[in-house]
Amino acid sequence: MQRVLLSLLFLSAVGGALNGPLLGRAADPVPDTSDAEEQTADWLLLPFASYAPSTKIAGGIVAGYYRPGQPSSNLQLTLTVTQRRQLTARVEPELYLSGERWRVEGHLLGSKYPDVFYGIGGETPASAEEGYTARYAIVDLAAQRRLRPKLRVGPRVFVRSGSITDPDEGGRIDRGLVPGAEGGLNAGLGLSALWDGRGSIYYPRTGTYAEAEATWYSAAWGSDYTFGHLNTDLRGYRPVGLGAVAVQAYAEATFGQAPFQLLPLLGGADRMRGYREGRFRDDVYWTIQAEYRVPLFWRLKGTVFASVGEVGPRIGADLLEGPEAAVGVGGRFRFTDDGVHGRLDAAYSRTGIELYIALGEAF
Repeated sequence: MQRVLLSLLFLSAVGGALNGPLLGRAADPVPDTSDAEEQTADWLLLPFASYAPSTKIAGGIVAGYYRPGQPSSNLQLTLTVTQRRQLTARVEPELYLSGERWRVEGHLLGSKYPDVFYGIGGETPASAEEGYTARYAIVDLAAQRRLRPKLRVGPRVFVRSGSITDPDEGGRIDRGLVPGAEGGLNAGLGLSALWDGRGSIYYPRTGTYAEAEATWYSAAWGSDYTFGHLNTDLRGYRPVGLGAVAVQAYAEATFGQAPFQLLPLLGGADRMRGYREGRFRDDVYWTIQAEYRVPLFWRLKGTVFASVGEVGPRIGADLLEGPEAAVGVGGRFRFTDDGVHGRLDAAYSRTGIELYIALGEAF
């Protein structure tokens, strides 16, 4: 979940909801060992609101079914409308099957999304901004087999079908000067691997996390563009003093001619906070961020964070020359005893100050 459920603030203030789970239960459990799974199943249906530079104010409704366990399965549906008139419907499964030997996760998404494009590269000026509207659907699913208690590996499929309308007249998209300007179908097959040794999935203070994906897009299975895509996500957590230090190193790259919609994007609510998502994009992207999270009082926590990163056309020394940088501070409010936190972050970069409201840590 990547939104703050503002209704929870009200519930926590008047009903003591935070003494129990974040999610409501259909009824008090009745002792009956014949149906233990049904007794522990949680459901959620709540409105939410959030804020990010790319959407401005956003709101909608989230519905979900959750089966607690170690690990827990869940299925979530989110409907979102934003101040920028962006409409999105997203289904996110994370299911553990066959005695937890298999993990199926990903998302199904449909969207009408007015957006902006600044060009390709790490030095595009703000004056290069041009608008367009993307209408698209995405299927992104991975099925991972458990090989070790913390290690899972398996196949991945990614399909994106979409079109572009209402480009700014005379812009690069309108003139068809960038790959993907005409929309189309992109289909990829690949592999994914996950190592999850965190002490908590919601608010980790110890442990490590690593994820890697490799995907190949080809006309052999219907893709309009042929290219490869790689990404890695490495994280570590360690207690320091009263709080904890969290560090993330993330890298992403495409090889071949990828449409501009699938190029690595610098910025957003989770990586390189302080830059609007997609402010810079290119074939290669890396970022490192660190955060210190410390308890304050009651259910409140604070954080300070910093990040550096860059995009470029290829892997090389140029990616290390004059990288982008951002710093910020934030507040956290713990909703549940399991460690689900709402966050408010303010980040500064050379493009200005950006605010973010979301549910869950950035990483």
